[in-house]
Amino acid sequence: MLGATITAGTLSSAGTVTNILAGTITSVLGATITAGTLSSAGTITNILEGTITSVLGATITAGTLSSAGTVTNILAGTITSVLGATITAGTLSSAGTVTNILAGTITSVLGATITAGTLSSAGTVTNLLDGTITSVLGATITAGTLSSAGTVTNILAGTITSVLGATITAGTLSSAGTVTNILAGTITSVLGATITAGTLSSVTSISQRSFIELATTGIATSDTYTPLPANTTSVLGTYSYFIVNTGANPINTRVEISADGTNYFVDTTGDNPLPAGSVDVIVPARFLKYTRLSYQSSTPGAASTLNVIFDAQGT
Repeated sequence: MLGATITAGTLSSAGTVTNILAGTITSVLGATITAGTLSSAGTITNILEGTITSVLGATITAGTLSSAGTVTNILAGTITSVLGATITAGTLSSAGTVTNILAGTITSVLGATITAGTLSSAGTVTNLLDGTITSVLGATITAGTLSSAGTVTNILAGTITSVLGATITAGTLSSAGTVTNILAGTITSVLGATITAGTLSSVTSISQRSFIELATTGIATSDTYTPLPANTTSVLGTYSYFIVNTGANPINTRVEISADGTNYFVDTTGDNPLPAGSVDVIVPARFLKYTRLSYQSSTPGAASTLNVIFDAQGT
């Protein structure tokens, strides 16, 4: 039938139908529709081009959606580019750049960089380049740097470069620079440290005490006793003066002690007169805050020279 118009009725079998203005097509088998609008369709095998305005309760098993409003469920396949879309639920098995994840769970992130946002619960985070961790509960940080931390419960290993204004309530510091205040606890080993103040309630042993040596050489004598600068002996345990008469005439020596640094008391005299070329050691008999050595020529007008070495051991 060529050039005919069918205004009503039923086509049980038709070859090519150019234009259907209205009506219902119950079943189309093996047909190709090149243009027009399908207001209600059951199964459409292949749509090569055009726009689908509304799809209700349909399943698209394959193909490409170039532009879509709301897609309720994508069971499988690949989304090449999502621009300005919101995914409210589901699973992304592989994604390039995800700008904002408002809620949900990320099971595995491989080789991704998260530049901003909040991780409410994370398994293993390999590297945090920047940002703030508000709360870490039950996590283990194996490496990296914490620039500012509130409370760190347990540090099993590693190095803390600088701790400013922090309080360490328990644990072990294997190597520390300056510790300002230790309120309680046990210090197992202190190597090369200086404790400026505080109280040590129990000390088992001090394996190596501090040693002090002060040498004064080429001292010229006179007819009256002349003191060397006083040594502060209040923080010392054992100390003594080693004296060598390096001159040609005998000398006299003595040790003087003081509590105020002004008034001195003669504590111990040396092996006087000490002949030229002889050696003597004077150990103070009494303890006060300041101790000094005084010297003079044994014979008036016969000057000599001496070397004095002060050796002391800390407490």
